[in-house]
Amino acid sequence: MGRYVGARLLQLPVLLLVVSALVFVILRLGPGSPVDLATESSRDPQQIQRIRHEWGLDQPMHIQYFRYLAGLFQGDFGRSFFSNTPVAGVIVERFPATLELAFLSMLLGGLFGIAMGILAAVKAHTFVDTLARALALTGISLPTFWLGLMGIGLFAVKLAWLPVGGRFDVRLPLQTVTHFYVLDGLLTGNLQASLVAVKHLVMPATVLGLFIAGFIARITRAAVMEAMRQEYVRTARAKGLRERAVVVRHGVRNALLPIVTIMGLQFGNLLGGAAVTETVFAYPGLGKLMVDAIYVHDFPQVQASVLLLAVTYVAVNLIVDVLYVFIDPRIGYAGG
Repeated sequence: MGRYVGARLLQLPVLLLVVSALVFVILRLGPGSPVDLATESSRDPQQIQRIRHEWGLDQPMHIQYFRYLAGLFQGDFGRSFFSNTPVAGVIVERFPATLELAFLSMLLGGLFGIAMGILAAVKAHTFVDTLARALALTGISLPTFWLGLMGIGLFAVKLAWLPVGGRFDVRLPLQTVTHFYVLDGLLTGNLQASLVAVKHLVMPATVLGLFIAGFIARITRAAVMEAMRQEYVRTARAKGLRERAVVVRHGVRNALLPIVTIMGLQFGNLLGGAAVTETVFAYPGLGKLMVDAIYVHDFPQVQASVLLLAVTYVAVNLIVDVLYVFIDPRIGYAGG
C-alpha cells in the first residue's frame, strides 16, 4: 500500500505539468485578450505596449510558460492582472468556501442518496422502488441553476427563511482562523456566526446535494440488489438472521465499493462543477472566482484555480483507492 501511494504521489507532478501546459496554451489561444479589456477605454498604443510588457505578454509563449513554471517551483502563482493582488492569497480565501459547500453537499447527497438507494433495492419492483427511481432521475435532470432560482424565490424572497445569497452577513463580526466560516465560529466561540454561515450554505448545498443524490441512489440500488442475489445472503437468511441484519451486514456492506467510488467522483465533480450554483447564489467560492476570472481573461487566476482543482481531484481519488483496502481487505495493490 505504501509503495502504491508513493507511486501515485510521484505521478502528481507529471499530471500538474500536463494540466498547467494545457490551461496555459488554451487561455492564450482563445479569443480576446486581458490587455484589450484593460485598455478598452483608451486605445493608446504606448499604453497597450506598456501593459503587455508589465504582464509579460510581449514575450514568446514558450518563454512565458517557462517563467510561469519557474514561479510555481518557488511557490509563486503570480499576481492577478486586474486586482494586482497575489493569486495565492485570493485562493486561500475562496477555496475553503468551496470545500465547505462541497462537504455539506456531499453529506446531504450521500445520506439521502444511499438511504433512497437501499430502500429502492429492498423494495425492488414495487411502488416504493418506482418512486425512488423517479426522484433520483428528477434530481439528476433538474438544472441546478433553475432549482437554485426556484429556491431563492420560495425560501428567501417569499418565506424569508433563508438569505438570498452570499456566504455570510458582513454586519456580523467573525474572526477567521481557517477560513471555514462554520468551523471558525465554533473555534472562536461565536455560535451565532456559525449558525449564520450554515444558513447561507443550506440552499446551495441542498441544490448540489439533490443533484448528486440521484447518481448515488441509482448506483446504491444496483449495487445492493446485486449483493442481495449472492449465495451468502441466502445462507444468512437460512441461518435465521433478521432481514435488517441481512441487508446491512451482507447487502450494504458488500455494495460499498461502487458506492464509495461514485461518491469520490461526485465530490471531485462538486469542486469543479459548483461554479453555476455559486454564481446563482453569489457564493464567493472558487467556482465563481474562476467564472469571473475567465470572463476578464485573468490568466494567473484561472491557471492557479485549475491546478488546485486538479490536485484536489487526484487527492480525493487516492483517498478512495486507499479506502478500498479498509472496506474489503481482500483488495491489495502490487508492491504494497
